[in-house]
Amino acid sequence: MMRTRTSRRHFLKGAGGVLVALPLLDSLGPRKARAQEPEGSFPKRFVTMYNPNGTVHASWFPTGGETDFVLGEIHQPLAHHRDKLLIFQGINAAVTEIGPGGPHQRGIGSLFTGHELLEGEFVDGCGSRAGWANGISIDQAIANQIGLDTPLKSLEIGVRAVEADVQARISYAGPGQPLPPMNDPTEVYQRLFANFVSAPIDPDDPTDQRASVLDTVQTQFELLDRQLGAHDREKLGQHLELVRDLERRLGGGVGARSCDPPAAPAVLDENDENDMPAVMKAHLELLAVAFACDLTRVASLQISTGFNRIRFPWLESLSEGHSLSHSGPTDEAAGAQLVQRAKWHAEQLAYFMDLLAQIPEGEGSVLDNTAILWGTEVSVGNTHALVNIPYLIAGNAGGAFATGRFATHDAASANDLLAAVANAYGVETQTFGHPDYATAPLSGVLV
Repeated sequence: MMRTRTSRRHFLKGAGGVLVALPLLDSLGPRKARAQEPEGSFPKRFVTMYNPNGTVHASWFPTGGETDFVLGEIHQPLAHHRDKLLIFQGINAAVTEIGPGGPHQRGIGSLFTGHELLEGEFVDGCGSRAGWANGISIDQAIANQIGLDTPLKSLEIGVRAVEADVQARISYAGPGQPLPPMNDPTEVYQRLFANFVSAPIDPDDPTDQRASVLDTVQTQFELLDRQLGAHDREKLGQHLELVRDLERRLGGGVGARSCDPPAAPAVLDENDENDMPAVMKAHLELLAVAFACDLTRVASLQISTGFNRIRFPWLESLSEGHSLSHSGPTDEAAGAQLVQRAKWHAEQLAYFMDLLAQIPEGEGSVLDNTAILWGTEVSVGNTHALVNIPYLIAGNAGGAFATGRFATHDAASANDLLAAVANAYGVETQTFGHPDYATAPLSGVLV
């Protein structure tokens, strides 16, 4: 089938637009991958994502080879984005060998900065003391490169990340300059849209592409629907519901000049464990709108803190996260809760990627030009290990990252991984973070 070029301003206009964003449908057979847009055609976006206290290795790391890997249990929610994943094994937080602080402090401080901590009075659980990280974080280095022409250079978002402490910060503008996350979706909304001015939709203006597009594709949907089995028909229906909801939130279109602010999010208690899923969903939807409207191109998403004194009642996981992570491998019940929580984190990432995949950009989507770097501050909670840190890249940022791979390394420095990520966004550097723990951009990360 011929596929017409669909711009962001046309937002799913006509059959070509719908097919760009269709879910994988078994009834239609495999789809060919789309060719990448020429470099520079569309803006790249970048997100750092953090959750605390390590992971369960047996459920995090895939099995199999570099390209024929099988996802572990934690990443099953991301299975439909498998070709956009780059999962690392053998990445060490080498810089944590120096500087003050306990393992959670040093781990979170270096996670996205590649730097040691400054001296300070923040107290770790083991009694160690430290200050803020001693360098800029990767999101801010990238924001300095690609975020200077948008209304917001970056957006810092938190989910129950409220403590004013080194264990509660992942983003740094520079040495000793942490950027606090916004935990309340209402605050995020106000920052994005308080001064947003949008012209009303003119249905008589042929150049105004913001009118609803779902009516224009109904005929194509009906034709396609006849070719589908019952299972695929259900999938397509769910897909169109997601498109309809996103279209409503975008005000019927995308692009900074034609994007209307969505309705304000519901009032939620950012500190209430029962509101946590709703807070997360609101944050992700607002961030998707921010990317679609080109209000920002860089963000950080912080889920909890190194203290991690939270429960997940909606999963019936009622232990505090930090103490739960200290359970040893023989505690199968605790391990099951940890995997369940980590899988929920993966579900949130999958939902965000699904949202971005619904927003057309050229012949692809906003997701095609986005990458999310996900990590945690220690490798395993009960040992506080700072080697084999679980890092994952989701999305290839316009074809920059060599995704669809499980990349194993032999004690590579996280600083070299961060340097490669910086290079993907045009930051010209051979090292990132503390120079004594950096060699060169990690090989095999970029195409």
